[in-house]
Amino acid sequence: MNTLKRISLGIFAVLCVLFIATALPVFAEVQVFIDAQTVRVHDPVLKRQSILNDFRASGYRVHNHLALVWSEDAAWIYDVRTQQWLSESNFRTLLGSLSDEYALVWNENEAAIFDAKKQEWIRSDYIPWKLTGASLSRGMTILTGEEGLVVYDPVLKKWLSSQFFPYGALKKAQAGDVLAAAWSDNDLVLYDMTIHDWVVKEGISPQACIIDGYKASIFTADTVYTYDAVSHRWSSKSR
Repeated sequence: MNTLKRISLGIFAVLCVLFIATALPVFAEVQVFIDAQTVRVHDPVLKRQSILNDFRASGYRVHNHLALVWSEDAAWIYDVRTQQWLSESNFRTLLGSLSDEYALVWNENEAAIFDAKKQEWIRSDYIPWKLTGASLSRGMTILTGEEGLVVYDPVLKKWLSSQFFPYGALKKAQAGDVLAAAWSDNDLVLYDMTIHDWVVKEGISPQACIIDGYKASIFTADTVYTYDAVSHRWSSKSR
């Protein structure tokens, strides 16, 4: 009797798991198929393809529930959660990238970001210097060039620029969820989204930077400088 009871409970547990698995939507990563004039996105929720016709794609990215495709004159994003295509027209894309809730496209003098939470594109103004690189995180983005850098602040819904570094001095940049950093051989600049402003640390000769949540750690030859975006203070210790 006990054996039959255990078997019955086991079967019931399996049936419960199968019911839950079939009842809940599964957000598997989207798949993109491209031919000469058509983009097909396999939607794992609808279990069919969503088709973008008359579009000659020159590049694409996929990440979780987002698919990004671009051409010489437009960028399109597909979101599994809304089953919609949304475009940024008249935009010549050089490169694109995706994070959990954002899509970024950019060229030498412009950038545009898609905010999946708000389901809208936000385009930058014309940038009067040549952009050469970009870093996109789950919370913000930073674009760099020989003459300056640009960040997108999703709270302000604005693109903000800085020309702190001398021409050609900027070495590297990276974006975190709350902080973004850029540095040269001598100086470092942070963008702090909690205060929506730039924070400068001059003359430290930074070698590397690690952004972890609300903290940025900057490594030099003999010192680790840490910026805390909660207290808005710097601390340091010897390496």
